[in-house]
Amino acid sequence: MKGTFLTRTLLCLTLLLSDCLCADDENLEFKIKAGYLYNFTKFITWPKVNSATFNLCIIGADPFGADIGPIEKKSAFSLPIKILRLDEADFLSASNLRGGCQILYVSAANKLKIVFEKIQALPYKHKILVVGESEAFAAEGGMIGFVNRNDKIKLQINLQSVKQTDLKISAKLLEIAELIKEESHD
Repeated sequence: MKGTFLTRTLLCLTLLLSDCLCADDENLEFKIKAGYLYNFTKFITWPKVNSATFNLCIIGADPFGADIGPIEKKSAFSLPIKILRLDEADFLSASNLRGGCQILYVSAANKLKIVFEKIQALPYKHKILVVGESEAFAAEGGMIGFVNRNDKIKLQINLQSVKQTDLKISAKLLEIAELIKEESHD
């Protein structure tokens, strides 16, 4: 019980204090983003995961390098975390993702519109947290976007996109994020 309280307190502090860390150093920027990705498992609830691992998938060029590796030593929802790196072309051409992804990270180099269309076609799309790093990611339909504001990593959350899933985001996470509305694409 005491360990759980300490863990939760440290996770909350990590989320809140990461606002104060500058993202000038690209290495530091991706360490912060990797920390957020792991901490999302503490502040977001997924429907029951029907696999042996909790999968964090990265589409396209992996901007994290070795900075994301330590996450594989951790677990989420009593499942070991596994990082899957997916080539964008393979992702777009595959009829389904083997094993599924609970978190799908879309790097800035990807073609967002085409990737979002592919995600919408997945049979388990309602169980995927879609995270990205481009400035307009959340506004274009992503769920959580990392943005750099005054050399600090900030979160943008598109509640409309999240509401189309079975995911539940903690109020604590919503408090530190900028909530945005998806732009109309008429």
